Amino acid sequence: MRVAFFSAAISFPTLASGRPEITIITFASIGVPVGILVYHYFYKQERFVFLNVGIKKRELYLFATLFIWIVSIPMFLMNWWING
Repeated sequence: MRVAFFSAAISFPTLASGRPEITIITFASIGVPVGILVYHYFYKQERFVFLNVGIKKRELYLFATLFIWIVSIPMFLMNWWING
């Protein structure tokens, strides 16, 4: 999903801090609105394809947010389990 990709692109520079939990939290919090904004700016025409199929903008962004959170929570728990 493109919103998750843009969210990851925003959060990966925080890996330089050496603390992966900061990257995961950035991915799940700040990355979501920035990812939606970038997706809306660069892929507006693609969003209209979803609209023609019957998927509303709100449903699309809600699914993207839930998808990012579903991916982020297990990553955060694995990081917590491995690093203590």
